[in-house]
Amino acid sequence: MDAAQRGGPGELPPSEPVRHLSREELSELVDVVLHVGQAMLQAGASSFRTEETMARIGLGLGADRLELYVTPTGIIATAVSGGEQRTRVGRVGPLGVNMARAIELNRLSRTMSLVGGTLPAVRRQVEVIEQSPRELPDWITIPAVGVACGAFAQILGGDAIEFVAAAVGAALAQWLRMALHRARVTAVALTVICALAGSLAAWGVTRLADSQHPELAVIASVLLLVPGVPLVTSVIDLSNNDLVSGVTRGTLALMLALAIGVGVVLTLWITGLRILP
Repeated sequence: MDAAQRGGPGELPPSEPVRHLSREELSELVDVVLHVGQAMLQAGASSFRTEETMARIGLGLGADRLELYVTPTGIIATAVSGGEQRTRVGRVGPLGVNMARAIELNRLSRTMSLVGGTLPAVRRQVEVIEQSPRELPDWITIPAVGVACGAFAQILGGDAIEFVAAAVGAALAQWLRMALHRARVTAVALTVICALAGSLAAWGVTRLADSQHPELAVIASVLLLVPGVPLVTSVIDLSNNDLVSGVTRGTLALMLALAIGVGVVLTLWITGLRILP
């Protein structure tokens, strides 16, 4: 080996040639990145955080550059390596809330940005994260939601009757929401149905117990349906100049708030109850 190959004194050794991904590897990389983005959005992550997570995983897998366009309902992802590029477009399923899943996917992306990884290993890790059950089972979540809304009824000025009524109505609404979400019912229709069922159940309990303030239980029983996650993610996206996603999520939050109102108004119409003096 001559001096030119070894690098003479004071010279840096010749660097390793950059390895570019093949067509098949680049196609698989885009598929993995797109799948991660869909999982993030379905778990309730903001578009800004989703795009950041996708970019870290794609670069960690060896792409030279990624161009991403993320909205709450669809993703366009382009990965570039050497002279090759691949683009995928994917729709996003029904949006839900699973922050534990979003956090795990984001943690995986941060690990990838530091140590890299291989496509098969990353695909397996993503599958494990997606298949992992929720941290709290339904039999804990449903009563916990009921107790929380019952506590809100007392904060609003209710007594033990209103607490129990709101807890029963909210627990029913949460159970129904989870069942309808698994059945892929649209968010607006789901919210109207759950608001109607929860507020009717709360009113029924106050009727049986001869409550003096049934309206407090009715109001508290639908607080679990307030679209907090879409509102927060809308603000996050707008603050990061992601106007399309921010406005879309804000509009969704407004529609869900109106849907809650429709469900409660139907209950008032059925029962004859008046909330305002």
